[in-house]
Amino acid sequence: MSLTAAVLIIISAFMHAFWNLIGKRQQASLAFFTISSATLVLLTSPLLILYHRSLPAVPPSVWLLLAATGMAQAVYFLGLTAAYRQGDISLVYPLARAVPILMVVAASFALGKGDTISPLGLTGMILIVLGCFILPLPSFRRLQLRHYLKYTYLMVLVTAVGTAAYTLIDDEALRQLRQSPAIALTDTEVTLLFIALQVASTAVMMGLASFLFARERERFKLLMERRALLLSAALTGVVIMSTYGLVLASMAYVTNVSYVAAFRQLSIPIGAIFGLTLLKEPRYPPKLLGILIISTGLLLVGIG
Repeated sequence: MSLTAAVLIIISAFMHAFWNLIGKRQQASLAFFTISSATLVLLTSPLLILYHRSLPAVPPSVWLLLAATGMAQAVYFLGLTAAYRQGDISLVYPLARAVPILMVVAASFALGKGDTISPLGLTGMILIVLGCFILPLPSFRRLQLRHYLKYTYLMVLVTAVGTAAYTLIDDEALRQLRQSPAIALTDTEVTLLFIALQVASTAVMMGLASFLFARERERFKLLMERRALLLSAALTGVVIMSTYGLVLASMAYVTNVSYVAAFRQLSIPIGAIFGLTLLKEPRYPPKLLGILIISTGLLLVGIG
């Protein structure tokens, strides 16, 4: 990996952890991230204008997948915001990043694609499971089921389901788009078009979800009345987009994309450090060890 790629991914990791920190500190809601998503639509709208001639050629099945990924993203943000309202970022963030990897891998095995996972990747997954098991414990001497039966962990699971779902859906949608003979675009152009479409779908679905819940409607109204909160939500959208843009840019400077996936896991200890230092969250030994084990496991999965 080149120095340029490393710098871009490190900056991206800090930014990813940072927007999660914003979400935690602002007690962010689904309405908050709906504003962020709307900002993303504005940022990516030039791509829709640039590739507008290809829109009629998008297969009907891809439009359905786009609707599905938008709903999965809404589920992700619904779970994430609920988890952050009650749980520490040093606890929620590592779990929310790790559990979806296990779900995606499990889905790969279920679909008969398990043979593509290397022994190194399997070792990493075992470490992730171990880390997720250790992380919620307040003490190594207090191993009790009740430590895992909490609302926060249920919402982390919801977050993970949303993440795993949109990951698998996006992969299938991109595969279909790239294989469509009617779309005369390069793979890079197809990816950019898909990002713009996915962002638009997410904003629509999150907007609908926000108005389904009375509490979210109240939060949306509060956001519109408080300029500082509205600006914070919009800037969070800019950070989210910039984070992903840096990851895409870094791919041009590596010989193996798996290195990007592995190096991105640096955001987990960064996010945990933000919580432990800036938010003064509890520093239980199991939490620290769990974060370390999960980070190592994800690194091995990325490399493997």
